[in-house]
Amino acid sequence: MTATPSPSQGWHPWHLPAMRAVPALVVGLPLPFIQLHSPIVGTIALFVLLAGTAVALWLGRGLVPAAAGRWPALAAAWTALLAVVALGVAILGATELTFALAVAAWAVPAGVLELLGWSRMRSVTEPRTLRLAQDWRAVGVFTIVLGVVFLFVRDAVTLTGLLGAYAVILGVYLALAALSARPARTTTERSKA
Repeated sequence: MTATPSPSQGWHPWHLPAMRAVPALVVGLPLPFIQLHSPIVGTIALFVLLAGTAVALWLGRGLVPAAAGRWPALAAAWTALLAVVALGVAILGATELTFALAVAAWAVPAGVLELLGWSRMRSVTEPRTLRLAQDWRAVGVFTIVLGVVFLFVRDAVTLTGLLGAYAVILGVYLALAALSARPARTTTERSKA
C-alpha cells in the first residue's frame, strides 16, 4: 500500500493551535494535584506556560495567512519576554502581588495582539481559515479576562487555581480547534507490484 499525497501532509494553519495546546495542557493538567498553591508554584507554572507558548507561537508564525499580519511573532516575543520576567520573579522570590502582576502584564497585551490578528482576518471566506481566526478572537478575549481578573485577586491559592483552570480550558479549546480545522486524512491505494 502506498499513501497518496493529500492536503493533510506538511505544515498547515491548524498546527498552530495544536502546538499552543501542548504547553497549556502540560501546565493545566497537573496543577490541581499539586498540594501547595503558593506564589512560587504559580510563577513557575506561569513560566512553563509562557515559555512553551512563546516557542509554539514562534514556530507557527508562518502558518497564519499573510493578511493576519505578524501577530504570532509579536505575541511570541512578548510572551518570551514575560517568561523571562516570570523566571526572574520565581528566582528572586515570588509574592502574590508579583505573580498577579506578571500574569496581568502578559495576558492583556497578548490578548490584544490575538484580537488584532482576528480583526484582520474577518473578511476571509475560506471556512477553515475563518474558523481559526474566530478561535483567535475567543482566545484573545479569554486571555484579556484572565489578565483583568489577576489585577484584582491577591490570594495565592485562588491565583494558582485560576491559572491552572485557564490553562486547561485553553488547552482543550485549542486542541479542539486544531482538530476541527484539520483537513481529511491521507488515502491509501493498493499498488500492484
